[in-house]
Amino acid sequence: MKKIIAASLMVLALCLLALGCGQAKLTSQEVKGSVTTLQMDLPFTLEQQAKEAAAQNDYVTKITDNRITQAKGMDFHLTQFTTYVMNQDKMKADAKTAENQKKFEEKALDGYLTAFEKNAKATEKSRDAKTVTISGKDATVTTVQCKMKGEDETLKVVFLPLPEEYWFIAFAYPKEHEDDQGKLADKIISSIQVKE
Repeated sequence: MKKIIAASLMVLALCLLALGCGQAKLTSQEVKGSVTTLQMDLPFTLEQQAKEAAAQNDYVTKITDNRITQAKGMDFHLTQFTTYVMNQDKMKADAKTAENQKKFEEKALDGYLTAFEKNAKATEKSRDAKTVTISGKDATVTTVQCKMKGEDETLKVVFLPLPEEYWFIAFAYPKEHEDDQGKLADKIISSIQVKE
């Protein structure tokens, strides 16, 4: 009887250990843009500074990019934080109405997704967007199903258009990992806060 109880306890301990190992440990971290900072829970440490890129049009004065590929044992193929510092004078002159501003934001998101897919050599199969609120501000989470390097991939992109800076936060992972990495991406997204 003692052997059965000991064996049962050993099986229970192994099951608990196996369940615990699959959980990514999240730590609250600051992610700095050029002008604004976000606070979010991440399963890895951001150890590098964002790189600056040249602005490509009159509306954007500065672009920063911080990306992590194969982030420390995680199944995210890529995590990317990109910011566009907006030319406020140019935007005010051209986006005189809220409707024009909304159209401009839609073009910015579409441009980002198109550039991302082109750089990653991804072929888009479908795109789905939903509106979320981050620190009282409207944001969009776009989920793209695509083919990347011969694999079915899911790309989740958060677009947070702050007045000073547009944020794009992307997570790419194998579609087959929707139940673990997809939920982890959702957890990270729900933790995002604008630092005041």
